[in-house]
Amino acid sequence: MSLFFKLGAATAAILCFSIALIVLLNYAKFETTLGELQRSRLRVLALDAKASTEAAIDLGLALPAARDAQQILTRVSAMDPDIRGVVILDRRGTVLFQSGLHATTHLPGSERERAVWFEEAAAARDGTWNRTDSTALLVGAPILNPFSQPVGFVLIAYDRRALDARAGVFLHTFARQALWPLACGFTLVCAVMWGLLKPLGQRFQAMEKTFRGMEGPAHAAPADEDLRAFDARYQEASQALARAEKSLEGT
Repeated sequence: MSLFFKLGAATAAILCFSIALIVLLNYAKFETTLGELQRSRLRVLALDAKASTEAAIDLGLALPAARDAQQILTRVSAMDPDIRGVVILDRRGTVLFQSGLHATTHLPGSERERAVWFEEAAAARDGTWNRTDSTALLVGAPILNPFSQPVGFVLIAYDRRALDARAGVFLHTFARQALWPLACGFTLVCAVMWGLLKPLGQRFQAMEKTFRGMEGPAHAAPADEDLRAFDARYQEASQALARAEKSLEGT
């Protein structure tokens, strides 16, 4: 296996690894940015539903009696086809209103666990609460009564597969675009290495040929000046060593 082939294979492996690392890092950054952007949109929708529901109960109605709540949820659910559902819970975790076929799919099974989500949302500093599971982005906001006490919780579930599909399109596009600089870079590196290593490879071959012929019966001096000087010193050393061995044998 030639030196040029070994160095070329090593360079190709480094280039491929570098391009793959760049693609994966940009994909991870894009996926994170896309998720944050979608959460921001869902926060706006959750806060809008919260404000509309609070306006309905400001008239003195209890949250379960707010007739406009169902219409509010239906309107929010229709704003994006990838919204799996919207629900309103009370402080005990009971589902009061819901819209969407998968509205309650992502809720915990027990009211106690749903009440924990309500408490987390009520304690949120920025006024919104979010969580991500394997299939959905969950964003919610607490509903306050006229006395600024949390009495309910509006929750929006967004289909995570839609985000994964968008990120997948970005990954495929970016990967295809990265193949062109990879091919051009590999070709350029091969050309540069060929120009730089070809003389070096010829020098190595001449050295190897010289070293192999130093002990041969028909020794010929190499054509290269530096190798010829090295060969002369080697021959002198060999002759001196031979004379020293004969001297020791004679004694």
